[in-house]
Amino acid sequence: MAEALVHDLIEEERSRREARRLALRAFRPRRAFAGFAAALLVTAAGGTAAIELLAAALGSAVHPVPGVAALAGVLRRRTWDDPNVVVVAGAVAALGAAFLAAALPGRLRGVPLDGADPRQAGLIGRAALRRSLADAALGVPGIERARVRGLGVFRRGLVVRAGTHYRNPANLADLVRAAVDARLDGIEPMHRPDVEVRLGWRKD
Repeated sequence: MAEALVHDLIEEERSRREARRLALRAFRPRRAFAGFAAALLVTAAGGTAAIELLAAALGSAVHPVPGVAALAGVLRRRTWDDPNVVVVAGAVAALGAAFLAAALPGRLRGVPLDGADPRQAGLIGRAALRRSLADAALGVPGIERARVRGLGVFRRGLVVRAGTHYRNPANLADLVRAAVDARLDGIEPMHRPDVEVRLGWRKD
């Protein structure tokens, strides 16, 4: 009995990891244009170099690729400290850095939802999630306004700014946090964000 239970737990965790990988792969923006441009550039440069090297290995004095002879003549007349060479080298380095940056994984189009079925993947928009959590905070008696911020590129947590007309809020901030946590339990985001509640109340 215990062995079967452990086996079921292992299978469930494995399915959950598969579902997470599927969600990240399905909802991450594609880099098709950058990949196509990089592949085209590498193919053209490699093909040109291969043709020229093959011609040189066969002892041909003629450059078979049009324009290579003129380019080779220009390069022979330049030195490494030539300003034009430095500018072109900098441009090539910048182009390479741009391709590397484009190859980095893109930002997800929303917040992936947790799940145990590897054949399904769900996602909720960041704005929709913030509105839902603000609505949960407004459901707490005494809260008259609420706004949720966070879920940015560098900020992984959530800040709930709530306001009340009470002069003595007591444990109202804890109630707001509990309401937001309960809503997150229902939504089940894949990576649960930390929640910080900032409560404002009447001071007069």
